[in-house]
Amino acid sequence: MENLKTDERSLRKYGITMFVALVIIGTILLFKQKPVYIWFYGIGSLFLVLGVAIPGSLKQVYIIWMKLAFVLGWINTRIILALMFYLVFTPIGLVMKLFGKDLLDRKIEKNKESYWKKREVKKFNPMDYEHQF
Repeated sequence: MENLKTDERSLRKYGITMFVALVIIGTILLFKQKPVYIWFYGIGSLFLVLGVAIPGSLKQVYIIWMKLAFVLGWINTRIILALMFYLVFTPIGLVMKLFGKDLLDRKIEKNKESYWKKREVKKFNPMDYEHQF
């Protein structure tokens, strides 16, 4: 939040962006025949006028908007990560455990001399460096 740019150019860009977003929402509401579309057009026009004429007047609104965006981003990140963990990774892990699959080869075998994997020796070919992936 400390690196938030509040210069005139950023505030002007914010005013124009809010104008475009509110006009799009207002147009959707107009097509759905909702009478509140006029409010979106009016507030959007206010953002445009203030953003172009006196961008400094949008500074406090911009700071509040960005703080709200930061909080919502923090919350959404946790929700998405929790859903991914509990709906994707946990079921996969349970199924793998059910079938006894160990992809990391973590079993300790007392009789084994070494856990090193033997690698196949391949003749050096300079063309292998051309297309590595």
